[in-house]
Amino acid sequence: MITIDNKQYDETKLSDKGRIAYSQLQQIAQKQTALSLDFQNTQILQNHYGAILKSELPKEKEKDKKIK
Repeated sequence: MITIDNKQYDETKLSDKGRIAYSQLQQIAQKQTALSLDFQNTQILQNHYGAILKSELPKEKEKDKKIK
C-alpha cells in the first residue's frame, strides 16, 4: 500500500506508467537521503579541517595584538 494525499492505494493495481512513476519517486527519495547524508558528512569534515587549520595558524605575540 502506498499513501498519497492521506489516501491509501494498492500499488499492485497501478498501470505500467503509474508503477514506473512510483518506482522513480522511490529512487528519488533514496537519492535525496544519500545526498543529505553526504552533505552532513562534508559539513563535519569542513568543521574538522577548519579547526585543524586554525590550530596551525601562526600564533600572534601579545605585542602584535595590541598594535592591531
